[in-house]
Amino acid sequence: MSKVTGWLKKQNIPGIVYGSVLIFLFFSIIEKKFFTPYNVMLIARNSCILLTVSIGMTMAVLIGQVDLSVGSVMSVSAVMVKNGVPLAAALMAAFGAAALFGLVNGILIAVLKVDYWITTFATMSIGAGLALVISDGSTVPISSKFLDFLGNGKVCGVYFLIVLTIVLTVLILFLLKRSKLGYDVYSIGGSENVARLSGLDVNRTRMMVYLISSLIAALAGILITGMTNSASPIVGSEYSFNALAAVVIGGTSLNGGKGGVAGTVFGTVLLRIIASGLAMLGVPATWQKVIQGLIIVVIIVADVSSEKKKDVNGLRRIYAND
Repeated sequence: MSKVTGWLKKQNIPGIVYGSVLIFLFFSIIEKKFFTPYNVMLIARNSCILLTVSIGMTMAVLIGQVDLSVGSVMSVSAVMVKNGVPLAAALMAAFGAAALFGLVNGILIAVLKVDYWITTFATMSIGAGLALVISDGSTVPISSKFLDFLGNGKVCGVYFLIVLTIVLTVLILFLLKRSKLGYDVYSIGGSENVARLSGLDVNRTRMMVYLISSLIAALAGILITGMTNSASPIVGSEYSFNALAAVVIGGTSLNGGKGGVAGTVFGTVLLRIIASGLAMLGVPATWQKVIQGLIIVVIIVADVSSEKKKDVNGLRRIYAND
C-alpha cells in the first residue's frame, strides 16, 4: 500500500482527479443505477456542451483573463438556426456573429486596454439582448437531420457528440502544447512583461484567444440546438459562469500561465457527476446547487492546500541545497 501511495505522489496528479474519482465512487456505492453503462454514457454526453465552452474559457484564463460573453455567444448562435433558413447560411451567420463578438472583445481588451471583466460583461449583455431580439423572445423548434445527428446521433453505439468533443479537445491540447500560439498563451499568462521583452506580439495573441473562444462557443450553441431540436434565446445563460467554474476547479490559475485543457476536462466531468448523482438521489433542484457548490469549494480548498504544500517543500529543498 505504501508503495502505491508513494508512486501516486511521484506522478504529481492534481487533486481534482482524486476528487472526481472519490465522488464517482461515492454515488456508485449509494445508488446502484449510477455506475451503469447507460448512466456513464449519459454523464459523458451531458459533459460535452459544457466542456466545449470551457475549452475556450480555458484559453482566456491561461492569459490571465476571462471571457464572460461565451454564454451569450452560444445563445446568439443557437437562434441563428431557424426553420426556413438554409442551414449553410444559418451556420455561416452563427459563426460570423461569433467572430464579430470575439474581434470586438479582442480589440477592446488588447488594443484599447479596456478592462476584460467590463468588456466581456458588456458583450455578454449585448449578446443576451440580441438573442432575444432575433428570436422575438421565444424558443423555436428546429427540424434538421444534420443538427439532430450532431446532437443525438450515434457512431458504433457512441454519441457522435462525444466523439466530436474528444476531437476538439485533442486539437486544442495540441494547439496549446505544440504550437507557437500555445507557447505565446502560456508565456503571456506567466508574465506579460517578460513576454513583451521576448518579442511576443501580446495584443495579437489576446485577439486570437478571444476569437477562438467565441468561435468555440458558437459551436457549442449549434450543438445544443441539435441536442434539444430547438433554438432558445437563453440556452447559454448559465454557461459562462459554469465554464469558469469548470476551468478553475480543473486547476487553471486565474492568474494565468498555469493549467490547461486536461484539467478542464476533469472539472467539467466532476460538475456533471455531481449533478447526475444528486438528481438520481432525488435531491430537490433548489438544494442541488447548494450541495454542488459546497463540494466544489471543498475540492478547490484541498487542491490549493496541496499546491501550497508542494511550493513550501520546493522552497525547503532549494534552501537545503544552498
